[in-house]
Amino acid sequence: MMRKAEMSPFLFLLALGLMFWPRVAWAIQTHGDPEGLYAHQLGHFVFLIAMVYVCWQIWRQGFQAKPGFTRLFWACLLFGAWNILTFIGHIAEERLDPGAIDRQAGYFWRTLHITDLNGLLYYLAKLDHLILVPAFVVLYLALRAFRRQQLGVPGP
Repeated sequence: MMRKAEMSPFLFLLALGLMFWPRVAWAIQTHGDPEGLYAHQLGHFVFLIAMVYVCWQIWRQGFQAKPGFTRLFWACLLFGAWNILTFIGHIAEERLDPGAIDRQAGYFWRTLHITDLNGLLYYLAKLDHLILVPAFVVLYLALRAFRRQQLGVPGP
């Protein structure tokens, strides 16, 4: 059996080999019409309900004064806002005019012609990472505060 010191170079070489010998990635999830989109939207809705429930429980129990719970509360609010944005974005994408996205510029470059409110909503929904990344940062800070509290380490 390999020890950790012997396994690290093996794992590094394996990862390096997989990185430079790629196959089809299948990184984009498409939704079959219309069942896949319904299931995906239902997932967003259930996650939103869960985030609202966690926020409500933190507020109801009076935990919002504690540093970890304050951060968890804000992380859940951000995750809820992200769910609302992406839910609306999926609807806007389905209603988007087929000619609104110009793919003539190439594979990596596309032009969106915003001609109506739906196109604007679609564009804004594509900026969902501006909400999602801070949500994960705040969640990390909450988990770090919980761990420090558990270990008895002072600090926020």
